Amino acid sequence: MGDLRYCFEQERVLPMLKKMKEGLAVIDSDGISETAIKDILEKNPKLLIYDYLNPCALEQERSYYDKFKHLCIAKYAGWFGEYWVDITDKKWQEHVINEARKKKAKGAIGLYFDNTDLYYMCKEGFKEEKTKMIQKAPSANDVYKALVHIILTIQNDVGLVVMPNGGDVFLRRFMVEYPNVIQTINQEGVFFENFKKNSTSDTNYYKSWCKWAQKRIKGKVRIIEYCTDKKEIAIIKAYCLVHGWHVYFSKHKNLLGD
Repeated sequence: MGDLRYCFEQERVLPMLKKMKEGLAVIDSDGISETAIKDILEKNPKLLIYDYLNPCALEQERSYYDKFKHLCIAKYAGWFGEYWVDITDKKWQEHVINEARKKKAKGAIGLYFDNTDLYYMCKEGFKEEKTKMIQKAPSANDVYKALVHIILTIQNDVGLVVMPNGGDVFLRRFMVEYPNVIQTINQEGVFFENFKKNSTSDTNYYKSWCKWAQKRIKGKVRIIEYCTDKKEIAIIKAYCLVHGWHVYFSKHKNLLGD
């Protein structure tokens, strides 16, 4: 497999890529030129890139924020300047698919497909602490249809692997109704959440989900753990080795690629 790194901070992406000779880099290429990334890939042909795509949320820092801010549904608890977005809007769907095309042009072979938990939020209600609603949310079923359209278009027409991050409630439905589409998944915080050890019940829930998904994919289960405790890191590494999972440990809430 080689190295595995995640970096979503723009100023650190290129330095990280230049250090990597092979393996998988999961990055956010927004604001980085196609030429800069392709130059690195030409020098390191064994380096693979998955690029970040956020189909269900909108961040103020993005250049297209003003164009789509009228689609914001609710504040995203815990992430300043980020909002859940109405993915059922056709122009937003076109935008997301076009963003995927841009990322492929930069050299990505897959996408870190974030925040499909929107399906769960619309199904169960926005119950997150400090969630502030801006407008009425669409139905969960309409969100599901929109996600299906985007994922199938990206994989079949754009030609990129879609690696969902989280979103187990959505994926338990999607992976049954559309088998063999999702080939790899990512899950944050199976063992640790924000550098605090999860409860046994939470960890068991995420383990169960990852094992369920593993039976239905040909690729890897990948997890991200926000943990710096060396003893705990060793325990998690051993568990992942036994189960054939790839694990990445981050020292920061924002993934910095170190």
